[in-house]
Amino acid sequence: MSELNQNQLAQIEQTVSVEQIQLSEKLGAIKATNFIKKLVTVTEIKLIAEIKETKQYKGLKVIDDFGKVVTVTTWDHFCKHIGMSCEKVDEDIRNLGMFGEDFLETSQRIGLGYRDLRKLRKLNDAEREIVINGEAVKTEDRESLIDLIEEMSAKHARDKETLNKQVKDLTADNEAKDLIIKNKNEKVTKLDVELTKLNSPAEIKKRTESEPQRLTEKALEEMNKACLTMHNDTVRFTNHINSIVDAINEHQLYDIQERLEANVVALFQQIAQTSVDLGIQIDFQAMVNPSWMSVAPSELEAE
Repeated sequence: MSELNQNQLAQIEQTVSVEQIQLSEKLGAIKATNFIKKLVTVTEIKLIAEIKETKQYKGLKVIDDFGKVVTVTTWDHFCKHIGMSCEKVDEDIRNLGMFGEDFLETSQRIGLGYRDLRKLRKLNDAEREIVINGEAVKTEDRESLIDLIEEMSAKHARDKETLNKQVKDLTADNEAKDLIIKNKNEKVTKLDVELTKLNSPAEIKKRTESEPQRLTEKALEEMNKACLTMHNDTVRFTNHINSIVDAINEHQLYDIQERLEANVVALFQQIAQTSVDLGIQIDFQAMVNPSWMSVAPSELEAE
């Protein structure tokens, strides 16, 4: 052994414990066998999983590719030291934890690949149990096992798509309901603000002060409507009476002349009485015989 190697070993012996030396021997065996095989055995995966869980790799003194003594501080550094990628080691550990030793050993014997195991991991527990405990695993029928995994993966994908659609639809429904509730709450808030404003002392005082004016304006409006209605009815009444008078003269129906006159007189007496009840003085005489009609013809000629 060269002087350099003796010095390195002496340095390592001074800084490592017996447990670390034993661990290094195990790792050396793992590294040696990895050169002649593609897959790590289940036993080796269990050993590596234990090292990761207990973090035994931290502080491990090893010799790197350049012949220098270095300290392992990270899991990735440890995986590289044993000649594996961190991703591959972690995937092996996940497969062991999910499928168990028996199925993992069977999958290695029949040549089940990482791609198939990934698909199997994505299945739910019930679907995965159907595959692991199926007849294809018991008989180690690789083709049938792969077909079953593909079939269950396709079903799982369809179920997942259906579930995602249901979740999406439910989310859309909830968003629509939230929007309706939001709009309703905004309307309620707006109405509440308006009601509060109407019931405020300032608004009540304002309405109280303006109430007489409002009533006056309303009364005037109704009176104007009533007068307009009365005027229109009077015009229609006058036209109707004129038509009757024309018919009486044309057909010499003088026997109903008196009744017509009596009805007209009664109507205008009612109007006159209404004006008296209202306290409104109307000079019907002046309306029938205006002052200009009482002027003598000689006075008109003198003017």
